[in-house]
Amino acid sequence: MMTELPYTDSNVALIQDFLDETRRRISAGVEVTFTNKANLELQSLALTYDIETDDIINAIVNLSTENYYRGIDPSGNADFNVCAFCTKVGEANIEIYLKYGLEAAGLQILLFSNHIPNHPMIQPFKN
Repeated sequence: MMTELPYTDSNVALIQDFLDETRRRISAGVEVTFTNKANLELQSLALTYDIETDDIINAIVNLSTENYYRGIDPSGNADFNVCAFCTKVGEANIEIYLKYGLEAAGLQILLFSNHIPNHPMIQPFKN
């Protein structure tokens, strides 16, 4: 289970740094790699809601700290910094659970999950 960081200025800054690093990597041309699970979920979203890879990438680029759900190891000891968000995607503005990681010592962006949430998602940094 992923840890939910409490709302503190330093935790909001930690998530903002994660989002800024994500945008930096994407703007530098680093591709988002979808796991098999994420690919299957994207196929389901495509069939049901006409959601495409670009819609998911745009959702990632447009995330804010308010979209934060849980994740990230504040110790900085992880090989991958993994974070989950709740956001809307596509023309139909479908709410999805979006979980991805940034390789700590490299450039990889790995998408683990992108699906309709199974339960309501509390967003601890949302005003």
